[in-house]
Amino acid sequence: MKVPFPLTGLLAAMLFSACGGDAPPEEVSGEGSGRAPALIVTGEIGVELGDSNYVFGTIQDVDFTVEGNVAVLDAQRRRVRVYSPQGVFLGSFGGTGEAPGEFLNPRSLACLVDGRIAVSDPFSREVEIFSPDFLHSETVADFTERAPFVITATDNGFAGEQGGFNRDDGTVTQRVQEWDLQRDTILLFMERETLFSADNMAARFMEPLAGIVYSEGVVYFSPPVTEEYLVQTYPVDGSQGQPLTWPGYSPVPRTQQEIDEEMELFEERLQAMASSGRGSRFADVSYSPPEYYYAISGLGVDPEGRIWVRRGWEPSPVFDIFEPGDTEPSLVVEVHSEEDLSAFDFVVTPNGIAAFERDPEYYPRVLLLELDETEQPLTAS
Repeated sequence: MKVPFPLTGLLAAMLFSACGGDAPPEEVSGEGSGRAPALIVTGEIGVELGDSNYVFGTIQDVDFTVEGNVAVLDAQRRRVRVYSPQGVFLGSFGGTGEAPGEFLNPRSLACLVDGRIAVSDPFSREVEIFSPDFLHSETVADFTERAPFVITATDNGFAGEQGGFNRDDGTVTQRVQEWDLQRDTILLFMERETLFSADNMAARFMEPLAGIVYSEGVVYFSPPVTEEYLVQTYPVDGSQGQPLTWPGYSPVPRTQQEIDEEMELFEERLQAMASSGRGSRFADVSYSPPEYYYAISGLGVDPEGRIWVRRGWEPSPVFDIFEPGDTEPSLVVEVHSEEDLSAFDFVVTPNGIAAFERDPEYYPRVLLLELDETEQPLTAS
């Protein structure tokens, strides 16, 4: 699932350089039975103390290689560690610096179809690519602004959302593109340009990162919005894609406590930026947290090519499943666990499913999950 949604993902990067709405149609909820398949936890990678190969700093992203190995991006240590499907440490790569194969502030990784692993480092304006045996093999550096904050593997390379600020004309640009490493070309799917304002930029810093995944010749992209449930589709052959929607969706209000807490967090981040000397342009900004939940908080794709869309308003993880070619969901999948996993980001890929917390209460770890096709009681409203 690319990419999980941290509330302050973009703002945290700048520091460095949930039940309501209309109920789904009955057939979505296990064909009216009130029961549906569920995700269950089958394993865990990470310890609080002990072997340093299993002690994480800050887990920023997770993906699965074509062999089913688990690649974990540790932003604090600026390294990627790789584990077998059984959680056995296999090796690592990266490090702090600006030399080839090193990172300043890595934000996303993608396990490519040829076995290599790409890591996006927006502030160095590079995507570093490593061989299956963890050696640096290539640097992609032809970015006009920052490298993408989130990337996902495609058949010939990777796709991602790229944004930047043009100081000359005072504009902010957002693009969704594919970088074809075989043909050494860039395919532009979407480009949006807006005039810069401190207020608008502050709001964007507090938005979650967009979700992006790829399946069977189509890039799926979900912008962070509250007004509508929408996943844009961009076929790489240039044809017109049909968006994924949920016609019954209506925005779900957040509680006043949640709004107040976000405002407090925003003010704390501004103070941190000011103390680092980077917050002068935002000294007098006006920010109002959104009154409604974001409609979508993550995307994924499973081995059958089905698109998983995580509902942003649910208090616990709930996914709407879209069959290939469908534009409306046909199934709901929940997570069944004795542990509260509402704060976890979920990664759903054809080669495995995982979950992790960016700011854990105890210690960073990666949970491994599987889809239990046995019908479970459905609790989502």
